[in-house]
Amino acid sequence: MLKPKILLLHNHDNSWTPQALIEAEQNRQLVLEALHKFGYEVMDVKVYDSVTEALCPRQLDPREWIVFNWCEGYADRPWDYDGVTEELDRLGYHYTGAATWSHRVSADKGRVQAVLRAGRVPIPRGRVLQPADDLDWALFPAIVKPINQHGSYGIDRQAVVLDRQQLRQRLEYVMERYRAPALVEEFIDGREFQVSVWGNRPVDVLPEVELVFGNSLSWEERIYTCEMKFDHDGPLHFNAGFVCPSMLTPQLRAKIGRGCRAAYRAMRCRDYARIDLRVRGQRVYVVDVNPNPDSNCEAVLVLAASVVGLSYEEVVARITEFAVERWRVTQPPAKMKRSQQHEQPALVSKHI
Repeated sequence: MLKPKILLLHNHDNSWTPQALIEAEQNRQLVLEALHKFGYEVMDVKVYDSVTEALCPRQLDPREWIVFNWCEGYADRPWDYDGVTEELDRLGYHYTGAATWSHRVSADKGRVQAVLRAGRVPIPRGRVLQPADDLDWALFPAIVKPINQHGSYGIDRQAVVLDRQQLRQRLEYVMERYRAPALVEEFIDGREFQVSVWGNRPVDVLPEVELVFGNSLSWEERIYTCEMKFDHDGPLHFNAGFVCPSMLTPQLRAKIGRGCRAAYRAMRCRDYARIDLRVRGQRVYVVDVNPNPDSNCEAVLVLAASVVGLSYEEVVARITEFAVERWRVTQPPAKMKRSQQHEQPALVSKHI
């Protein structure tokens, strides 16, 4: 079977600490080892300021190479996912993960909510507000999220407000701190899940990963804040943990699956994504869609895949296969016929 060569595209980030640089290098080595194990010829390329500047001098033919896109932005522009994929589109490369439209929409939480609502995805009631607006909002508690942030930035204990005065104060804080309006949503006091979805045709929902908050009983202590997520030495980090698989009734698991598939389709996700949701009673609410989630060895995606028997190497191979399928469709029939003389076994044969 026709087999491309793989470009492992990754980025430098000027804000990374020495420890973060070490972890990034360790994870990069694991991905390289996985791709080599499954028989790919691999070249890894680091991006600083421009994908074009990183790739063009190498004169790699997009008809022979595809990109394993592990690039989250640029050295001084983290999270510029759509900038990276837009460059790859111009250069003519096939790549793993979401396309530019999905990344561009996901950079604006207000647009995400509009897309999900149009796709009839179950979401909390909410809208975009700024301090100057007439605050005719009456659903409390409410959570206030900067529309232009990613990875829980802008989410702390004060992000959940109880009345209009607190709402206005939080909107003013968001505008001053992040130079952007905020998405205001009813706060769903309930169980929280991060669900990985992958594939194209068909789309598979991996086992649900539930976020648990220790012995915390009050809703104020069940908010996955930025500090809780990223400050591994802070006191709040140890208040949260992950459980997979989670205890769910078949009916609730089916509702979660339907909601996640609907969100995946509405956001035009490709290859893999993570859907964040909350469950109140028997009602499911999608609260965020990440079309380019972490895929390092400690990621939620990898935890969920391990429950169905897939190793990290197999996760990397499966993601690669999704992009290879798109690439094969574009190959000339004559080239395909010649390649079939040297067919390779399928990379990953396990099914979810």
